[in-house]
Amino acid sequence: MKFLSLISLLVLLSSKLFAQSANEKFEDELMEEKGGAKIVYSSDTHSFTFDVISNKIKPQQTGYLLVDKKILQYVFIGNNALQQNEITEEQQKTQLLAYMQYELDYIKNDLKLNYTNLVHDWVVINNKIYLSWYYDMPENKKAKKGAVLKQCNLSTLCFAHVLNLNTPFEKDDSLDADKEFLTKIAQTLKLNDFKIDFGDLYKELQKEMKN
Repeated sequence: MKFLSLISLLVLLSSKLFAQSANEKFEDELMEEKGGAKIVYSSDTHSFTFDVISNKIKPQQTGYLLVDKKILQYVFIGNNALQQNEITEEQQKTQLLAYMQYELDYIKNDLKLNYTNLVHDWVVINNKIYLSWYYDMPENKKAKKGAVLKQCNLSTLCFAHVLNLNTPFEKDDSLDADKEFLTKIAQTLKLNDFKIDFGDLYKELQKEMKN
């Protein structure tokens, strides 16, 4: 997994800067559940979860999972500029586009990586707006299997934060398959107006696994 460090630079370092001024603080946990893993985020007043369904999941580092030989990166990024209250569809789109552009500017100006062929479109998953976006990585004429050719992203708003799901597109991948991989995860997203007790949820999931 040599490309992990590069992916970390592409999103994690820039997201640290973006997240500094977020008001509502969330903690997160990765928990094993029947059939896969559950990612849990909770503050004192809100929470959300999403699931990764697979019998072959290996945590790599914070925010990364190896899922059936595919890397999944998930980041949760807050900023005071994001509005906490309910907003219109157009406002949501504006904020998600601003997040995408922020990341792309960081990649181009700070990391000096010349991405190309940016494509983005809007998708609705379970009545929630997502920005699907992907782009080509700098060409590597010596690329072999495992070389990252594209970065595929799926972004949405959760409690004045952006949740971004990312997977690298490798030489022998299918773009449609990678987009479907992210979509299936997004379909499990559940938002709650209450705090989740990590210990209680862990016990509940362990009990379900034994049944």
